Amino acid sequence: MDNSFLGPEEQETKRIVDALYEAYFDGDARAMIDLMSDDVWIRFLGREDFRGKSRAREFFTQNNPMLEELNFEIDKLIIDGTHAAAVWSETARTIHGNSYENHGVDVFEVGDGQIVSIHENNDINVHRSHFGRS
Repeated sequence: MDNSFLGPEEQETKRIVDALYEAYFDGDARAMIDLMSDDVWIRFLGREDFRGKSRAREFFTQNNPMLEELNFEIDKLIIDGTHAAAVWSETARTIHGNSYENHGVDVFEVGDGQIVSIHENNDINVHRSHFGRS
């Protein structure tokens, strides 16, 4: 994405979203949590809502290691003020040794230099076929 067309608010949103994905790619749940507000709201469509950093920490620490050899691609990143949407696809191997492929969109809200909310929308049926109703 060409940053020259983004205003200051959009540049800050993009910087924070990029930092979150970089921490995710590095498997660094702590760095992910550090980017979030104390009362962050994380919603995984069809799964569960997590409110607050402690719940987010618990989730990401347990969930992120479930996929190994992750190839996560952001196909499109859309920024509008303090909101962003990342259209993505991923392939991986599950901790059970099975091939995994999914796609979705993450919707972010950023405020005061932190992530206020993340709403992840993916193919929940793919997730459940590998991990049950977690």
